[in-house]
Amino acid sequence: MKIPDYFISCDWGTSNFRLKLVATETLNVLVEHKTDQGVKVVYQKFLQQNQIGQTQFFKNYLESQINKFDDYHKAGLIVAAGMASSNIGMKELPYGEVPFNDKGEGLKWEIVPFKENLDIILISGVKTETGMMRGEEIQALGLSKYLESYRSGILILPGTHSKHVHYLNGEFNSLKSFMTGEVFELLSCNSILSNSVEKCHWINKRHDAFKQGLKIGFRGELSAHLFSVRARHILDDANKKDNFYFLSGMLIGDELSYLKDMEHNVFLAAPEPFYSMYKLALESVLNAAQVICFGDKVLEKALLLGQNNIMEIYAK
Repeated sequence: MKIPDYFISCDWGTSNFRLKLVATETLNVLVEHKTDQGVKVVYQKFLQQNQIGQTQFFKNYLESQINKFDDYHKAGLIVAAGMASSNIGMKELPYGEVPFNDKGEGLKWEIVPFKENLDIILISGVKTETGMMRGEEIQALGLSKYLESYRSGILILPGTHSKHVHYLNGEFNSLKSFMTGEVFELLSCNSILSNSVEKCHWINKRHDAFKQGLKIGFRGELSAHLFSVRARHILDDANKKDNFYFLSGMLIGDELSYLKDMEHNVFLAAPEPFYSMYKLALESVLNAAQVICFGDKVLEKALLLGQNNIMEIYAK
């Protein structure tokens, strides 16, 4: 099969939905569209009716959004990554197994008929005995282009559930999952600490509070010091905005604490503000030369590279 000149990149996460019409040869994005209709929202809408099956219900939403592209007919394939292949997505696919390599071997996908002359390559995630990911494996696959010259290291993909993936000579061979983002959300919004923090932008003024939290997390004293967020506010009149990043620092420090004596490279790929926060955290315990960072533009390109890689395998 010939690889199409254009494809539609679909990144369907838990909370967000993103489409891009992409020129395959250059990976230039011709048009982009996004909504807040992640699989969680669409699945809840599916449950509220009983006329349409789950796969078709998701296809209908996908079609309604693709039709917003005047030039969607140029595309020869839709390549869908993320939670679309989960049990609350378009169609559940079994996880592939770690390891997988920089050619995409080891990953799983399925062709889902969509409409005339336009099928979906639905990509599944990967798992180990203790972790799993859907979507990040395609980012990792695309990032391998940037990692190959370093040969080995730990790739960190921060998020609601942060992923740490070990890379060695073209292969991703282990995975750790951390619930850092979700735990932060629970503590800052739904615990007694919620009255002692205030969400705000990441600016230089907050760095000191963040670093104080990092030190506690790196020492492995997270649990013993969580209540200090409230104590700082009540007893010391600490600024709630500072406290927001003090708590964040403790959690991120705890996540990264096992890397303190790491001799290998650590690769960070993240959008702001995670990029700056994790970079500051890593460089506080590692040699700056060990920390190789990729921002949101590289991360966005990595998803397209990974999806294009799957298309190339499919075309063989």
